[in-house]
Amino acid sequence: MPNTSYFAVITDQHIVEPGRTLYGLNTRASTEALVEHLRHETVPLKGIISLGDLADTALESERGNAVGSREAYAHARSLLSELCMPFYALPGNHDAPSLLNEYFPSAWHVHENGVYSSTVHGLTFIGIDLRTGAEPTGLATPESIQTLDTVLHASTRAIILSHYPLFDLDNRRIDTELSTINRGEVQAVLQLHGSKIAACLHGHLHLWIAGNQNGILTYGVPSSSFTFILEPQGITRETVGEHPCGYLLLGIDDAGSIIVRPRFLPSARRF
Repeated sequence: MPNTSYFAVITDQHIVEPGRTLYGLNTRASTEALVEHLRHETVPLKGIISLGDLADTALESERGNAVGSREAYAHARSLLSELCMPFYALPGNHDAPSLLNEYFPSAWHVHENGVYSSTVHGLTFIGIDLRTGAEPTGLATPESIQTLDTVLHASTRAIILSHYPLFDLDNRRIDTELSTINRGEVQAVLQLHGSKIAACLHGHLHLWIAGNQNGILTYGVPSSSFTFILEPQGITRETVGEHPCGYLLLGIDDAGSIIVRPRFLPSARRF
């Protein structure tokens, strides 16, 4: 049997200040449920990959300006402190990158021009920071795109990680307002190195999505705190759903093969 290392891929916890709610939801309780589930995983975890929006704030009513406060990050660290393992974090649009780095020191080996990388079992995790601010769209800079190409060129096999979607998702609202603005430029680099890419994983949408786009496996990672309803196609504003939340279990063996399993958690809790 091959030796397999397992990682938990989490996203969009949106932990806010103690005693406060977001959309009327108790993200503290949701995060406690996540931690409990991770502590009792059926396989030993080698690390946690966070795809963004770890913290948030309930003090800003305009969501387009909401960025995690110091109090929220301190709260997040206290909730996640039981998970003593490497933590690979990418910032989301509601993250404050400086506070994220302060409260959750990065396990990434290399960080250059918004591109993070670490190698495990000969497979390279490549994280792309596309955050431009609190707005819900991401943007890859020319320097990031060039660095992504360089890191992929030097890799044997890779997994691409991002907060924002990198491919079209057959939903007008997502593709125009909740995605990477210049994802076509990123896709061109990914296609050039497509034979090396085991999978692309993203957060941001709070939904479990699986697909194969131009020969590359793609996964949307579900939020561990709450879901959004983004259908039907004509919807103009997301609403909070009642579907199960979760995370993904990512297994990597010595040959660079991967297995991805969804892990579902209880629905978001309200006070």
